[in-house]
Amino acid sequence: MGVECGVVIVPIDQERFHELDRIVTGVAFEVQNDLGRFFDERIYQEELSRRCSQAGLAVHREVLVRAAHRDFSKEYFLDLLVENSAIYELKAVEALNTKHQKQALNYLHLLNLQHGKLVNFRPASVESRFVSTRLNDEKRRNFSLDESAWDGSSRSSQILRDALVGLLGDWGCFLDTNLYREALLHLTAQHCLGLEAVEIVSSENAIGSQKMCLLTPEVTWHLSAHHEQVESYEIHMRRLLFHTNLKAIQWINLNHQQVVIKTLKK
Repeated sequence: MGVECGVVIVPIDQERFHELDRIVTGVAFEVQNDLGRFFDERIYQEELSRRCSQAGLAVHREVLVRAAHRDFSKEYFLDLLVENSAIYELKAVEALNTKHQKQALNYLHLLNLQHGKLVNFRPASVESRFVSTRLNDEKRRNFSLDESAWDGSSRSSQILRDALVGLLGDWGCFLDTNLYREALLHLTAQHCLGLEAVEIVSSENAIGSQKMCLLTPEVTWHLSAHHEQVESYEIHMRRLLFHTNLKAIQWINLNHQQVVIKTLKK
């Protein structure tokens, strides 16, 4: 269980990473100079990989990474892994954004690495951004659980809580929230309703429906990784609850290494 990778991972320090990166980034500029900036990502991936290999670097493409827990698993594929140590995620988009950064961080955390880079071939000049973390597996698993405001009296809520604790013990914190959400939906599927449409009401009028993760017909659960203005986030969670016929939201918030599970009731 835990995280499996298709190749052996070799952690390196920052100095060694920058040694490798000087070569890879130089090759990336050469690739764009020769090919231009309007090809698909896979074309740049193929050419960058080929030229880095010619420069004497060991390069793996489309490296399989599998996050598994009990009978749940999810697969990711890294664009480039250089010298079994440095992650490169390649893009061909107008500009890099925080979503790309979070994707690369997720890969670093999954593989217990600390250094990677985003490379974007679409702009007039190659755009790149370092991605790094000081976290390791041990630190990510060292989390605290605050359940002082959690109502775990129902069987479904107990199942959700236990599944969450098991996941965090196996994978640690700081991974992509969508990964935790998918895993929790799978792990609770036999005892909970899962992803279902919930009617939204305003002034007693139905104005549409929205899919939510339901424990029971009257209780949903929500997972977030909110670090700032948590009180404001809770206010809007309560507004969401108010405009449904639900009675409660079981809210899970992964605030760095502090995991808070809280029951919001009408």
